[in-house]
Amino acid sequence: MVRNLIQVAASLIIMMILSSTVFAGAMNIKGWEKGGKYDSLYDNTDRDVFKGTLLEIKEIKPMADMAEGIALLVKDKEDGEEVLVHLGPKDFVEPRIKDLRPGISVKVYGVLVELDGEFGYMAAKLKAGEGRNYKFRLTKDGSPFWSLSPEELKKEESGL
Repeated sequence: MVRNLIQVAASLIIMMILSSTVFAGAMNIKGWEKGGKYDSLYDNTDRDVFKGTLLEIKEIKPMADMAEGIALLVKDKEDGEEVLVHLGPKDFVEPRIKDLRPGISVKVYGVLVELDGEFGYMAAKLKAGEGRNYKFRLTKDGSPFWSLSPEELKKEESGL
């Protein structure tokens, strides 16, 4: 009887671990999907780069019915203009940028886009401070990191 109880307890523990792993991996990227309306605004042939100072980290919803996303408000070093830099869906981005703080110098790589008459910047990569790198899209084709398989993502992030 004790043996059966131990087997049942072990099975329950294994099921709890597996289910928490599955739920932890589930991200809300509604509207941010590769090939979607928002993603199609990213023209990988029109990439640009600018330097500035991080003013604020903000939650955004670039289009109706999209999951919450994360953006940075950056003051352009060259002209002093404030630029909203879209990083990606909150569930993907937030855990990766925990060490970013307002006041830090940044270099942003990405594409300038227009949404509802407002210009913004869709980031592919961000360099912050002294040597911190954050990647959000593949350089070769602009594919968002949150659409990669776990194996592809691990490979890309190991090369940061």
